[in-house]
Amino acid sequence: MSRKISIGAAVSIAALAAAVTVTLTYRFAMDSFNAKVADVDAREAMYTKLSEIDRKARQDYVGNIDNKALTDAVCAGYLSGLGDSRSQYLSAKKYKDYLSYTDSKNVGVGIDTIQDADGNMQVISVVAGSPAEKEGIRKGDTIVQIDGKDVVRITYAAAFQSLDGAAGTKISFKLLRPKEDESSPDSASSGTAGVTSVSLTVTRGEYALHTVTSSIINGNAGYLRISRFAQNTPDSFNSAVADLVNRGVCGLVIDLRGNAGGSMAAAASVLDTLLPAGTTVSSRGSDGKTVVEFTSRSNEIGLPFSVIMDARTSGAAELVAADIRDFKKGLLVGEKTAGVGTKDTAVPLSDGSAMVLATAEYLTAGRMSFNGVGIAPDITKSLSAKEQSLFERNSLSSSTDPQVQTAVTALQRQGANVRQAPGTAPTSDVSEAAKD
Repeated sequence: MSRKISIGAAVSIAALAAAVTVTLTYRFAMDSFNAKVADVDAREAMYTKLSEIDRKARQDYVGNIDNKALTDAVCAGYLSGLGDSRSQYLSAKKYKDYLSYTDSKNVGVGIDTIQDADGNMQVISVVAGSPAEKEGIRKGDTIVQIDGKDVVRITYAAAFQSLDGAAGTKISFKLLRPKEDESSPDSASSGTAGVTSVSLTVTRGEYALHTVTSSIINGNAGYLRISRFAQNTPDSFNSAVADLVNRGVCGLVIDLRGNAGGSMAAAASVLDTLLPAGTTVSSRGSDGKTVVEFTSRSNEIGLPFSVIMDARTSGAAELVAADIRDFKKGLLVGEKTAGVGTKDTAVPLSDGSAMVLATAEYLTAGRMSFNGVGIAPDITKSLSAKEQSLFERNSLSSSTDPQVQTAVTALQRQGANVRQAPGTAPTSDVSEAAKD
């Protein structure tokens, strides 16, 4: 039996609903207004305090004030106050350097270094065709002075930054080199047993970045190391993969250790080579909306993969590793990654400077954020302190690298018919030149 509602009751219910709606709308509007007023008040208080500091400093400070340096410091301090290590202020010069980071070419000397136990710079690699190679700097050299200043006094960080500079500018080095490797007639005895002092000058110039190297390991497994993702990385990677596949490799070991990321577009292009059709890169902004950034086409490589990663594997490199697992194309070996998964946007400012802001979080193919948490391996394997030292100096061979050999084992777990069992003495280890 149906019940009827009187006109009066219906009017009362409608009035009540309208009243509730108005009340909720009013509350929302007031909350929004109060939040905006609080934000305005907070900003006004910040500007007032800065103005007070500036007024008192200009009134009482006994030294000279460099207005440009002061402005840069204030801008840098503001972005530092966000509490996000990735957000930063860039001067006009630093912004130019930032833009060139993912480019295929660089300008400077062309060496990779690490800090040794004494605080000096040990050269671990020299870029082929770079100004450093042309002037005779070698892997294993130790840089103790730059432009007449001791590296340990100006700090390793400052010395490292001084390597890059405008093309055509000169930089002088004092090197220590093992005597058995020295053949330069310009060298002079350093007075230190086992080493010779070498002084030389390098003219900075443009050189191509080599981001991909490849080789055959364990008889028939393909090995690819990607040092970072730059604009030329996809072409170099595709060339190296094609060569390895043509040589009949049973699977691919992709080494992303120490890879600090770089261009997400380049990383997505590498994934397009490896994976079947699907979304590879998406991001989620402050509004909570998810945006598809990159997808892969239907082509893929029909081989098992294993990916090696460590605590320095960061950004785009982390996403590459996660996507390979999410697409069920391979296993991850090594250590948990750095957990740097923000989309950092460079916002140019009117004077040529810029600020870098984290404007979104990247999501893996499985729509998971890895920012702040990292990517965990399927198979955990670490290097000993001695092995890590050799690896950082590019002196750890694949046959004695526990993480590489564990990655080969991971290929076997996926059905790869590896010719030489992991951990056994190598019959051959055919290395290829950098594919750039």
